[in-house]
Amino acid sequence: MSLQHIVDAANRVAQEGKQPSVALIKSRLTQPASLRDIIETLKTWQFDPMASIPAANAQIANPETADPMTALIAKEIAAVRAEFAPLRQEVIELRAEIVALKKALLTQ
Repeated sequence: MSLQHIVDAANRVAQEGKQPSVALIKSRLTQPASLRDIIETLKTWQFDPMASIPAANAQIANPETADPMTALIAKEIAAVRAEFAPLRQEVIELRAEIVALKKALLTQ
């Protein structure tokens, strides 16, 4: 199952000038998706909004159905994502602060 429709929904929300969130993405999905898939895809999207999500990620998203090596890799990837999540959030906040500062400078 491809998760590209989740990325597309996140892109649509961003094009509207809004910060994509799980709720906003879920409201704009064209096909059903699990909350877990939405959250994981949103994390990936926040890191690289232009990336497309290959269909192979659907197997990794459910390690119980994968072979042991794939399950181990998925577990390690999840650990790395968890470590980087606060950094991604900090980057998002810094970008928002930069935009606010630029707007403030333009209005002076």
